[in-house]
Amino acid sequence: MPQLIIPIAAGIAGSLTSSFIAASIGGTFGVIVGGIAGSLVSFGISFAGSKIFGKEPDKPKFDPIPLAADIKGGGRTQMVRQPIVSHRIVYGETRVSGPIVFIHSRPVSVSSDKLDILHIVIAVAAHEVEEIGDIHFNENVVALDGNGDATDEPYKQGSEVFASVYKHLGTDNQTADQVLIDNSAGQWTAGHRLRGIANIHAQLRFDEKAYAAGLPNISAVVKGRKVFDPRTALTEWSDNAALCILDYVMSDFGLGATLDEIDQDSFIAAANISDESVDTLDSTEKRYTCSGTVDLGSKPRDILEDMLTCCAGFLTYTGGKWRLKVGAFETPVMTIEPKHARQPLLLTPHRSRRKLINTVRGAFVSPEHEWQPTDYPQVSLPVYVSQDGGEEAAATLDLPYTQSHSMAQRIARIALEKNRRQKQIIFPANMVGFQVAAGSTIAVDWPRMGLAGLPCQVTNWLMTEELGVDLTLDEDGADVYAFSASDLKAFDGVPAVVAPNNQSVPPTKPTNLQASGGADFIQITWNPVTDQDLRYVELWEHTATSLDPETEASRVLEVIGNDVTRNGLPGQEERFYWVRSVDRFGNKSDFVGPVSTTTTGDESITLILE
Repeated sequence: MPQLIIPIAAGIAGSLTSSFIAASIGGTFGVIVGGIAGSLVSFGISFAGSKIFGKEPDKPKFDPIPLAADIKGGGRTQMVRQPIVSHRIVYGETRVSGPIVFIHSRPVSVSSDKLDILHIVIAVAAHEVEEIGDIHFNENVVALDGNGDATDEPYKQGSEVFASVYKHLGTDNQTADQVLIDNSAGQWTAGHRLRGIANIHAQLRFDEKAYAAGLPNISAVVKGRKVFDPRTALTEWSDNAALCILDYVMSDFGLGATLDEIDQDSFIAAANISDESVDTLDSTEKRYTCSGTVDLGSKPRDILEDMLTCCAGFLTYTGGKWRLKVGAFETPVMTIEPKHARQPLLLTPHRSRRKLINTVRGAFVSPEHEWQPTDYPQVSLPVYVSQDGGEEAAATLDLPYTQSHSMAQRIARIALEKNRRQKQIIFPANMVGFQVAAGSTIAVDWPRMGLAGLPCQVTNWLMTEELGVDLTLDEDGADVYAFSASDLKAFDGVPAVVAPNNQSVPPTKPTNLQASGGADFIQITWNPVTDQDLRYVELWEHTATSLDPETEASRVLEVIGNDVTRNGLPGQEERFYWVRSVDRFGNKSDFVGPVSTTTTGDESITLILE
């Protein structure tokens, strides 16, 4: 989200300098909070900003804050092979893959020259994780036993195992993978511990049926980073939205804040709100959770904006403290009146038509759809559509850290309701303005303007040279966050993602099997099999009928097509034929047949020479 960044210098004995970066849900960006002797710096980021309300027209041409290069990595669930990738942080629980950090092929045994076993090590997170759960080969979960060996076809056939996966959580005392040490010809040693890197090691043994489509994309469902909870002083796994944001703010890979720079009361309140139970259509869920990945190649402000979407959050830095407000109404901390103003306020009663919306749509990450981005039911209120002349005015709000369609709808509704609260006030406050900060909720009483206790959120805070404070206030209200399960739409209209998967599906049987005989040949035909993954059709032959051709008959040909001629046969001999389809995964259809016919040539004469 673009941000207006305005450094402002003013002077009290030449010592006053201030800067502030703000991005508000009301679409106002920029402005400053001042400090005496340079001691006060403020920074604010909202969960929506230009995502919902558009870019401000007067964006400056510079960015005085050095940020990481905006380099985007590969897909979250895609296994990649490249020499340099940015680190990835996993919060909550989600499905991820990552870069291949080691790959090695070897024979099954020392007596073989065929390199038919492949070892692959994939880093799934740049930190210790709580748990590595289901393993996916492409879109399919691979069932594993306690030793990591596959238990179901096609990755186990009879007693032969063709896939094994070993999981490593990235702990500080993690030891090197012993299977790799034993089977990498010295390339993987006891020193290759990958401490602090959660990873999976997949051992794949080539098999035509198991890997008919080639090397699978390997990913895992991971419970990610352990986060600090100021309520308990413990560091444990949690998908609490406020705690995950706090972790990024305090981590070295994030903003590097110390605990002294955290307003713990605000984060505790936000964590408690996030843990509250709310109704869904058929159950309950936490109010706000955070599950997703952070690519450290992205800009910190972009990361924070995305993370704040999971809780309709507003994050500020003021007075040397980081504070978080999540999507819930806060009682105003104070009421400002005409006596608090240096001069008359400026009231904008309506948002410009181009920034007014009545519909919010977007995508969330759906575990029921293979953990892929999926559209949540759009949020649109008929009363707002009617106010806008019956025309839909839609905005897109994607929620990369949200995995519940009902949670996504609640967040989208907050964004919509905030947009429809259109009053914006520029309040030139006297010294009372120093009692509030960006993100605070206050009430405004100004009878001449018809304002009686109007709740507003402070979105901009600007100190003036005469020691006053210009406050930008966006209309707020308890009804912005009000919610009932009846407001939700069902999520049954979106079909589940079903990837093509024929690994265990038998091919189509041939039809219309026929045989006709000639003097010394028999021609066998059938209708073409149109399966895209058909490999060939087997032809089986016998001199008598049989209920078990696989045991009693002989497989004589593998036919690519739908006809074949058996030549050089004895005359006056009856032959029986069966066919079945075989696909590229090695699956076989049921037998079709038998059909029989007799050659028309003379019966063979055996000469006995004396």
